[in-house]
Amino acid sequence: MPELYTLDECLDLYADAFCIGRQRECLFLSLWGRDTALQELLARLTLPTADNGLDTLHLCQGDTRHAMVFGDMDRYSRRSARVRQTRFGTLVHVWLFDQRCITPDRANLHSIALLDDEEGTCPVNDQLWPRVRELCPLPLLDHWQAPVMTLLHAQHAVLPAQFSQGPIQAWEISLDENDLALRLSGMIRAGVLTPEP
Repeated sequence: MPELYTLDECLDLYADAFCIGRQRECLFLSLWGRDTALQELLARLTLPTADNGLDTLHLCQGDTRHAMVFGDMDRYSRRSARVRQTRFGTLVHVWLFDQRCITPDRANLHSIALLDDEEGTCPVNDQLWPRVRELCPLPLLDHWQAPVMTLLHAQHAVLPAQFSQGPIQAWEISLDENDLALRLSGMIRAGVLTPEP
């Protein structure tokens, strides 16, 4: 049974998974509740704070409290599913996530990978590598994965989210094309990266 967090701003809603970025921004949020409460919350997130809108949610469980900041709601995508025949009547499950989880920001070379944190899944670098290759404007060969991922971790270009709760773990990928080109060319000259495996 997943741990449920309540929302200070709407006590009728519960979060079972969420990921918070390094600037306290929402990367992913999974909410359960009645349709009217969810619709009210989503509407308030689009309004200015002067008009009873919200730009921050506080997720609480006992003494634990996490603040989650929302910026421009156009940056977020939403998926929902209606769950019928529960003890509490009809519930709605909503996933709210940064669009960079689906479509990388190629102009700024930013992406977010949502990984399944269940035991028995493949290693983190194996899951991140396709995202890195997709985002990187430079060609990367598959057998370069280990040295390139080691470089990106050392450069803090690939970082786990500040906080992840639930079965989903978010990783933020932020590449610097000029720096990466310089370092990759150095690794090629040094024989660390080779044309053949």
